[in-house]
Amino acid sequence: MFGPSNPIDTRTILNPPDSYVIDEKTRDERLVPKDFVDGDPESDVNAEITTFRKSLQEIDTYEDPFLKQEVPRHTAKWHGYPEQLSYPKQPYTNNRFTKDEDRTDFDALGAARARKVAVQLARAKNNEWLPAGTSAEYHASKAAIYKEKGVLTGSTLPGQIDENIARKIQPALDVLGDVAELLSIEVDTVFRFHYHGLIKNKRGMEAWAGVLIRNCDVDCTGVVFETGLRKRDPYYDGGDHWYGPY
Repeated sequence: MFGPSNPIDTRTILNPPDSYVIDEKTRDERLVPKDFVDGDPESDVNAEITTFRKSLQEIDTYEDPFLKQEVPRHTAKWHGYPEQLSYPKQPYTNNRFTKDEDRTDFDALGAARARKVAVQLARAKNNEWLPAGTSAEYHASKAAIYKEKGVLTGSTLPGQIDENIARKIQPALDVLGDVAELLSIEVDTVFRFHYHGLIKNKRGMEAWAGVLIRNCDVDCTGVVFETGLRKRDPYYDGGDHWYGPY
């Protein structure tokens, strides 16, 4: 309920404890007051009720004033690693992709020169925080598995195209134009395209391309628009606002 540092100890029987005077292990009959006189039949009934109450093994709880609910009074002790309350301290250069020997030593430049160099690096498209080619190498390493395994789904790799089917759907390709480039035709009914349009229109364009292909009297069981590394539109916040040219 409250995370690993405060688990509920379900192994402990948390019935309300009895006084050492009442507890069967430590009780002294001389000190225990008699609730019933000798021979009272209600004495046996009361003993059965007491035994039944203890057998319920109810968890001893209390109402937390902040949570406004009943919480266990006892919790298990945490024997694992200490709970991390903050992120470990890191040097301010830990997020850069450049090596330490190649980074700019701002301390040796002086205040005026350091500020000027910092502005230049901030305005540069590729700087020492992300040198040229670093992002391309990262994406190439992610896409290398497609070429290694020969997997076409999820990639923009071209596949086999039946020329007869391609000629039949040429009117549809003319309508799509440069927005969608035919990559392959799978099992003669599934068409893969390299989609260059807006990501927000991808699903609708797939449905429309399927209609165009079927209008060419060609069986179509699916249209797949591959976008490669593109996951969202540039300068687009997902709503109706644009922050740059299309």
